[in-house]
Amino acid sequence: MVARLVDAAFAVVYLRLLGRADVGAFQFLIVFTTYFDTLVDFGLNALLAREIPRTPAIARSALRRVSLLRLILWLLGLPIVIVVYGPGRELANLSSEASVAGLVFYAALLPAVLAKTASGLLWGLERLDLTAAVSVLSTILKVALGAIVLYSGAGLIGLAGTSLIVSVIGAAALLLLLAPRLPASAAAPAHQSWLRESWPLFLNQLLQGLFFKVDAILLPALGGLLAAGAYAAAYKVSEGAGILSSSFTLALFPRLATTSATSDAYRMALRILLQLGFPLAAGIALLAEPIIAVVGGREYLPDAAVALAILICYLPLSYANGLTQYVLIAAGRQRALTVAFVAALVFNLVANVLLIPRYGYVGAAWVTVLSELVLLIPFQLLALRIAPDVSLLREAGRPLVATLLMAPVVWWLRDAVHPLVAAAVGMLLYPTALWSLGGIDPQQTRLLGSLMPAAYARRLRL
Repeated sequence: MVARLVDAAFAVVYLRLLGRADVGAFQFLIVFTTYFDTLVDFGLNALLAREIPRTPAIARSALRRVSLLRLILWLLGLPIVIVVYGPGRELANLSSEASVAGLVFYAALLPAVLAKTASGLLWGLERLDLTAAVSVLSTILKVALGAIVLYSGAGLIGLAGTSLIVSVIGAAALLLLLAPRLPASAAAPAHQSWLRESWPLFLNQLLQGLFFKVDAILLPALGGLLAAGAYAAAYKVSEGAGILSSSFTLALFPRLATTSATSDAYRMALRILLQLGFPLAAGIALLAEPIIAVVGGREYLPDAAVALAILICYLPLSYANGLTQYVLIAAGRQRALTVAFVAALVFNLVANVLLIPRYGYVGAAWVTVLSELVLLIPFQLLALRIAPDVSLLREAGRPLVATLLMAPVVWWLRDAVHPLVAAAVGMLLYPTALWSLGGIDPQQTRLLGSLMPAAYARRLRL
């Protein structure tokens, strides 16, 4: 979470120094590289996190085999990248500078072949503290170097070079941390077995990335770089709001893979995420204009604020979908997820092609929200087979009512007093309303108490 927050803070720098057009191109490069990052990952980290807790002795052998598979996957993606950033760059509305930067960004994925495998093994060994430490330090280094290259005028190519340097350092650090913690060696499954098991995970990750980020690929060509830049500013804020859910879910996943009380863990996790997601979405939507003014500057107003107020509505849906996805993977139901992702991708692609030329970033934002809803329905139907006593509607009820009680007060204070006062009052009003409505039950109270110092925990129980 700290690493993601530092990265989000860096957006304040590059959104101002690059300008809206270059930010639109930068967003394209990042999203396009992310698709190939998904190819290199190939769902193997989720598989490692599921299998290593069950059979720790295969870790050393898995490091070799999974890294070799990822190197082959990186080489398979290279010709496509060369075509897109070469003959295809004009179709994507990219400058020659952006194309060179894109190639360097792809080169930065090569060290990730080892870094990803090492982080997957540490994830399975439940040493996320180590991967988190490397992530924080890498992000701080990336931000520091990125600020230097931007202020020196190196632009997109400088940012790409920074990414390559940080990728090499991060890979070396993860391997050094992993080496002394590898358990006694036992033979891991053959390459074919890894591919067979990880294929549906990869396909789901790819479909998920496509359906959620395809708008960033389509906007430069269909809506123009200025619209893409405004949307990128809004997207950066909404992406930062997703830090809580992704960090929490990934930390929980190895336990979901080994626990017998899946329903209890799923219910509690879903409750916590919805209790955070609803007020966070409402607060960001209501305060979208001052948030964009701070993050990107007045150049992005009012377009980015409008996009953010719409886009952030996806947040509670995304929190629920992200958790449910990993609950299903932990239960070995990853193949069942594919149909849901295909349906969401088809809807997203068709809707964006139809709406972006006419409505620009507004159309793209609404499509993102509706796509999460399209995904939510099959996910919940699948989850009912694993945890039939967990109800999304029941868990969402009280947080939604508490948010509806908070929102008008924040809205009034935003205009009548000051946005900071509105935010502060909202942060006090929402938990008070949630507690009064019975949204925090004794089980959750005990959980919260266990995370606090002993003196505070005793007061909470009293």
